[in-house]
Amino acid sequence: MNASRHAGIFLALTLFAACSFVNAPDPVKGGEGGEGGEGGTGGTGGGVPSPCGNGVYQTGEECDDGNDVETDNCLSTCKQAKCGDGFVWEGVEGCDDGNMVSDDGCTNACKLSTCGDGTIQEGEDCDDGNTDDTDNCTSACKVATCGDGFVHAGIEACDDGNADDTDACRQGCIAAACGDGIVQVGVEECDDQNMSNTDGCVGTCKNAICGDGYVRAGVEECDDGNLVGGDGCGPGCTLDNLLPQCMSYGTLSEADRNVNFNDGDGGVEICDNQAIGEGWYRFMGAAGTQMPTSPPADYSCGTDAPGWLQGAYPAKQGDVVNATVCFNWSGNNCYWSSAVQIAHCGGFYVFYLPLTPVCHLRYCGSN
Repeated sequence: MNASRHAGIFLALTLFAACSFVNAPDPVKGGEGGEGGEGGTGGTGGGVPSPCGNGVYQTGEECDDGNDVETDNCLSTCKQAKCGDGFVWEGVEGCDDGNMVSDDGCTNACKLSTCGDGTIQEGEDCDDGNTDDTDNCTSACKVATCGDGFVHAGIEACDDGNADDTDACRQGCIAAACGDGIVQVGVEECDDQNMSNTDGCVGTCKNAICGDGYVRAGVEECDDGNLVGGDGCGPGCTLDNLLPQCMSYGTLSEADRNVNFNDGDGGVEICDNQAIGEGWYRFMGAAGTQMPTSPPADYSCGTDAPGWLQGAYPAKQGDVVNATVCFNWSGNNCYWSSAVQIAHCGGFYVFYLPLTPVCHLRYCGSN
């Protein structure tokens, strides 16, 4: 009797449990009382959390943009994009290699490595973060060296990018100069590594030649800078056969000795009886180059009675002639006279002049 009663109670509990399971609320749709489902208004039941990528920000997510694109600002793991995550954030990063190593082609700022970014990368000798080609690291990220075509300030005088020693910049980046022993093509004729003007290469790095004004030792007797004969040094840079008086003489160069000087009243009265001594003289400079051959006016040449040459000049170099100097005074153009000599020295004349007979007489010069 008791066994039958117990069996009945067990059966009733089993049927109740089955019925309760069949009528349990749907975990997605909710319970009775209206239509359930996502976002529905009925039911009071719960639901499972939404996954990453559904566009709804959930606890534990840094972001959720509803896609699995790895190049925007939210990764498929719902993590915020950042430098070093291994994904290139389009428009923001130039690269992202997932590490914080700066010299592997992608910097710690997720920028593609370039020459001039201040970080030495593979293939670079240096990187000083600038594009200055005159310091010790060029804009090509190569260590500055002689021959790279850039002048290293304070170190090199020049740098033409080649090893030619005959142009304006020698090997060693030294500026070419006369006297350095290397002939600069198109500029120097020679370069004997000295500045001597008496050897075959003068101090201007030109080949020594007759007429350059420098006497080449053992080759030239003279060199007066021209190829004119009769001036003491001939066209072949040999001494002219000059008279002794053409090699040693006094000079008369006073401006008031010229025939164009005339004070008109005898205020200037210089006398060659006292102003000069007897000897050979050459007229030069402001005085003129020779003596006049016609009588100057009274009071010319800085005296009372001016002297002028009566006679002919010698015709050729080496000739010496006798002549007379007359002194014009008071209407007599040869009131006094002196016997003189004239020597032809090639490019000039010299005069043997005695003291004037009296004062105030003077030998005049003319142009």
